[in-house]
Amino acid sequence: MKRKYSNRLSKLAIVAAVFLITSCKEKDGMAPEYMPDMYRSPSIETYVDYGELRGNYSDTTYTNKMSARMPVEGTIHRGFQPYGYENTAEGYALAGENLKNPILFNDKVGTEGKALYGMFCVHCHGKTGQGDGSIVQNGKFPPLPVKFAPGLDISEGKMFHTITYGKGLMGSHAPQLYKSERWKLVHYIRSEFLKEMMVSNDSNVIIEEVIDKAIETAQLETIVEEKEH
Repeated sequence: MKRKYSNRLSKLAIVAAVFLITSCKEKDGMAPEYMPDMYRSPSIETYVDYGELRGNYSDTTYTNKMSARMPVEGTIHRGFQPYGYENTAEGYALAGENLKNPILFNDKVGTEGKALYGMFCVHCHGKTGQGDGSIVQNGKFPPLPVKFAPGLDISEGKMFHTITYGKGLMGSHAPQLYKSERWKLVHYIRSEFLKEMMVSNDSNVIIEEVIDKAIETAQLETIVEEKEH
């Protein structure tokens, strides 16, 4: 008798649990969320203390903090060198006249430039630089007007400017490539497709790598200093 009674209670408990689970619906049939802040992280703006400024944006008690202050106008991070030519037709022309590749060519630079071309350029410009990459062949982009070939009248400064800002349908590659990488890419295109004779020099590459390493170290030091303060 006790066993039969116990079985009935167990069945009733299961039915009640199923009922509670399936009936706990909010409006539009959505189930309630447990700890919604972990499931849906709130969007927080840059330089805002997480969770402290909600509804208190005009209160200086919250906004006048080191982590919430905007940097002084014109501030750049340590090691950064601004690019001195604007994204205009005039800037393009001036870059073509004044910019010269600071990295002397050698086999290592050519190899690195080839790797960069394969990662960032080949899908549009094609393996031979004729503007027939896979994206163009698939009809995603129209045929490119520029074909890399001997006799192409374009200076290395204009090439660097184009890689930096983009031109036409081509977007900017500055966020993906360091300045030194952009110059290596220019070297590769000019040596491989324009068939220009490049002057080889190994010491310049060593200096350039030391500079890149120093910039990375300075940036890490800046991050550490900001955390300490």
